[in-house]
Amino acid sequence: MKSASFRSVVFLFGVLAALPVSGQVRPERIPAPARVRAEQQGDRQRQNRTENGRDQQTERTTRTVHIGANGELDLANISGDVNISRGTGSDAIIEIVKTAHGPSAEEARTMLGLVQVEVTERSGRAEVRTRYPNSDEMRGANRRNVNVWVTYTVTAPAGARITAHSISGNVSARDLHGELTMESVSGNVVIANGGRVAGAKSISGNVEITGADIDGNLEASSVSGTVTARRIKARQLSLNTVSGNLSVEDADASRVELQAVSGNIDLIGTLSRGGRYTLSSHSGEIKVMLSGNTGFELDATTFSGSIRSDLPLTGGASDNRRRQREVRGVYGDGSAVLDLNTFSGSVVISKR
Repeated sequence: MKSASFRSVVFLFGVLAALPVSGQVRPERIPAPARVRAEQQGDRQRQNRTENGRDQQTERTTRTVHIGANGELDLANISGDVNISRGTGSDAIIEIVKTAHGPSAEEARTMLGLVQVEVTERSGRAEVRTRYPNSDEMRGANRRNVNVWVTYTVTAPAGARITAHSISGNVSARDLHGELTMESVSGNVVIANGGRVAGAKSISGNVEITGADIDGNLEASSVSGTVTARRIKARQLSLNTVSGNLSVEDADASRVELQAVSGNIDLIGTLSRGGRYTLSSHSGEIKVMLSGNTGFELDATTFSGSIRSDLPLTGGASDNRRRQREVRGVYGDGSAVLDLNTFSGSVVISKR
């Protein structure tokens, strides 16, 4: 049996209550406009309190960078989400929301000032960086942590080249046709309707790519999470995960490579004529659910599972000796190749 290879980092009423009884003003005696303003202020204060009683303060800013219709935007975040979508014109508009939590409003506002967003522009390229205090600055301020979350919402030209990273947060891109590189250490990565996806990776999170049309290769991976690709057109599609499932649905690619260490693999849709599909899992089940009439040549092996094909195979052989199962055969014209290998799991081939 062939061995598989696997590749493997969250006022008013208080003031009134404090007055002497004789000096209190009853709410019904407050003029209506003043009463409305007091209620609105109280609502804002309550909204700025988290469930555990800590104060929340928010700062919002917007930056516009002139990168051009085919320029480049490189955005790196530390703690917070990054959401990028297609805009109009040749500028990228970046909405920045900083949110801080502290034991008091003053403390939360102080933390907001410690986290800075640096934007640099030069000849069709813009860099955006979230800067937290370094260790020396933290010691100088007698501070142990900075509880600030920074969220970016970006609209960019459709053809811009986008690179986005977040250490702790989700990263998403939608309706962009330039080259996309999306990565997160602890968060999900989602790409929808992307024209050129150079890479999509997460260490601890799911990766999902939908509706991409790529003139080249697409690579996506997660260490601890699922990887899903739907309606993808590319020359080659390579998905990898260490601890999670892989799913490919309606992919048009001449070569598909799916590798999981601990997870199931699903391949759903029509095979490409002349295409080669290599699916390997160490500890998981492999399911191939086919539509269309493309035939295939099958080479399937498992060490401690079973192999079942609901499609009739001809010209092949099976080996069901103890502790080893292997099936070879041809379905239809055999124009595609299915190479399926799992160590601890079953293999199932069926109609969709």
